[in-house]
Amino acid sequence: MSWWSRLLLAARFVRREIVSGELTILALALLVAVTALTSVSFFSDRVERALTTQATQLLAADLVLNGNQPAPAAIRQEAQRRGLQLADNISFPSMVFAQGQATLASYKAVSNSYPLRGEITLRGVDGQPSTGVLHPAAGTAWADARLLRKLGLKLGERISVGNSSLLLSGEILREPDGAMDLYNFVPRLMFNSADLPATGLIQEGSRARWRLMLAGDDRQISAFRQWLGQHLPAGSRLENVEEARPEIRTALERARRFLGLTAMLTVALAAAAVALAVRRYLARHWQPVAVLRCMGLTSSEVLGLFVCLFLLLGLLSGALGALAGYAVQLGLMQLSSRFVGEVLPDPGWHSWLLGPASSLLLLAGLALPPLLAIRNVSPLAVLRNDVVLLRSNLLAPLAAVLALLALAAWQMDDAMLAAWLLAGMTAFFAGVAALAWGMLWLLRRLPAGPRIGWRYGVANLARRPWLAIVQIVALAVGIMALLTLTVVRDDLITAWQHSIPADAPNKFVINIQQNQRAVLRDRFVVAGLPPPELSPMIRGRLIAINDKPLRPSALQDERARRLAEREFNLSWRDDLPQGNQLVAGNWWQDKAKPQFSVEQGLAGTLGIRLGDTLAFDIGGSTYRARVTSLRAVAWDSFRVNFFVLAPPSLLQQPGSWISSFRLDAAQEAFANRLVAAFPNITIIDVTAILDEVRAMVDKLTRAIEAMFVLALAAGVLVLWAALAATRDERLSDIALMRALGASRAQLRAVVLAELAWLGAFTGLLAALGAMGIGGIAASKLFNLPWSINFWLLPIGMTCGVAVVTLAGWPLVGRVTRASPLAILRAA
Repeated sequence: MSWWSRLLLAARFVRREIVSGELTILALALLVAVTALTSVSFFSDRVERALTTQATQLLAADLVLNGNQPAPAAIRQEAQRRGLQLADNISFPSMVFAQGQATLASYKAVSNSYPLRGEITLRGVDGQPSTGVLHPAAGTAWADARLLRKLGLKLGERISVGNSSLLLSGEILREPDGAMDLYNFVPRLMFNSADLPATGLIQEGSRARWRLMLAGDDRQISAFRQWLGQHLPAGSRLENVEEARPEIRTALERARRFLGLTAMLTVALAAAAVALAVRRYLARHWQPVAVLRCMGLTSSEVLGLFVCLFLLLGLLSGALGALAGYAVQLGLMQLSSRFVGEVLPDPGWHSWLLGPASSLLLLAGLALPPLLAIRNVSPLAVLRNDVVLLRSNLLAPLAAVLALLALAAWQMDDAMLAAWLLAGMTAFFAGVAALAWGMLWLLRRLPAGPRIGWRYGVANLARRPWLAIVQIVALAVGIMALLTLTVVRDDLITAWQHSIPADAPNKFVINIQQNQRAVLRDRFVVAGLPPPELSPMIRGRLIAINDKPLRPSALQDERARRLAEREFNLSWRDDLPQGNQLVAGNWWQDKAKPQFSVEQGLAGTLGIRLGDTLAFDIGGSTYRARVTSLRAVAWDSFRVNFFVLAPPSLLQQPGSWISSFRLDAAQEAFANRLVAAFPNITIIDVTAILDEVRAMVDKLTRAIEAMFVLALAAGVLVLWAALAATRDERLSDIALMRALGASRAQLRAVVLAELAWLGAFTGLLAALGAMGIGGIAASKLFNLPWSINFWLLPIGMTCGVAVVTLAGWPLVGRVTRASPLAILRAA
């Protein structure tokens, strides 16, 4: 047969199959699957882009080059050549004078293009607040409330800044990058960088930080960041919002993993529906295949017809599903935009590509292996009415696993995480299948009950064990996803929100001396406040790992190089700090033995492993010890945490102490009294950072809840498709019973009993699976505390009975209305 003849035959075959309606179930299953995948992808992409945009507002830019010298002209020229926006920010501590008083302030000189991201909220001389992309005009300055209060200043007065006098024209209520400055405890004064030379404050050796701020689209920033990494000046570092503050990085990372978990469960639902729909379609087409073989077509030519059919079906379903997914997330965006707080950006091009690609990938993994089996259909099968059962092989499950892994890795943007989750789900599939086989084996040997509904309903399941196992696995996966998306989701989000408790510390106090510890704690007790925990702190530089000198210039990773160049805050203590969790090794077993405990993120960045020997230079002396434990640190707890800890026997020596505590707005006067009583201490206010993280977690929670609602709706639709895929077998059984004299009431009881038993058993298995997934997700993915919710077991069984019965109710109606003669003739 020529290629042209094959093409015409394929076109006629595809047209006939589409017109006949045989592909309706499969097409709907693909459409639902792709709609679920693309809607989650569209919405998660837009939410993440919006949140990333919001996060960059904390930095007032997309990327910042932070150095102790102005950025070289070559770097500025290269950034301008690439079309990036530039702004300058020079910050340094200095004294400010007004009305015969002086105080230390944090100066911030900004260019006219500041800020590149975010907005400033300012109160003007007229007392009215204004918000926008604002900057001080030349000759003017803005101060925050602390500076105004400390010097007794009013707007409209003049202040002395070095050799210049500036007009105080505004009060800073909020600045986008104020929360990112660790030393925002010092009163702030902001003025235009054009006035900086006249002040004479910047001299040789001045402790100023020069920040070149850059903004552009993602591609421009990524390309320039890569170029800048190879031309980074000495003493400079690159900052983005995630690297600048570990608290922000933790919140964004958890958000990405929550979105990834939603995508993974949606993929599982989609795969279950498509697999059952493909099985139903091919089970009804063994005889047409035999007819084509009798007409002279070879097995390869018949296979080519079905491949063309499925290819076209996959492309059409993918395109329509992508459009439907975009429409669904548009409605979802309208519901959730007020929680996100702004209009969401447009999705990236890859989200549109996901529709057709995911449809074809699902068909390739779930339809191609059983489709290859039609090559073994004999022409003699045209004389048989029963379904030709072909021997299965390992290709089908292997291809399905690879398809699921590819889709999950694409959705989660983390192949390793997707592999671990998929391994867990595969183990769940195998466990459910084994339990289902055992239960069916037991049912076949139990005596029949007196009631006809339960007796024949259970017998229908036991009569076709492999079909029942496939259905139980599919339904258990679907119900497990529904439970995970509802009950377990609430537990995880609640645990996430509680990771930043309402009473989280918002003040840090440093430079506490040994002889001030008891007196300072007494001050808290007298004020009616809980005495804070004090931690010792000394400065040290890591100089060697396993006796190999640490050379920052030899490190390829930028963050590793920056960590190697800085001094660490080290501490010593007897017990494991609150909020820290051991992930490897053991806490001090012999406190007299020199040893270190290292934070796992630092260990991963610098390549430190358990058992390595670290050497620190502390005050000119070298301290060596082995790493005996690695810790996971809850940076978003806002407690005092350290990268490296040691037992008191190794590091205990004179040094300063640090602590954290919480003060409400009405108690701010206590902080001023504390500084007055202990002039040497410094109180760092992290309220701005805490508020930003809380606001981000709240908005992330709202967006994730909206996405879970969408995935929940998709799960209900996929459950219906899973039940519909086994409709033909049930109709044949029921038609035979009708022909033998069973009444409609008896048949209804049989179907409802089968659905109820199926729902209760799958609901129980799904609840166990949801408990396992919730525990793994909490401990391994999100580093959150987790407690087993035993209410999942009765909730799962009740949910299973309700969902399976409701999804199968259309089948009950058709059974009671259909003519047994028509069904038997069509079988």
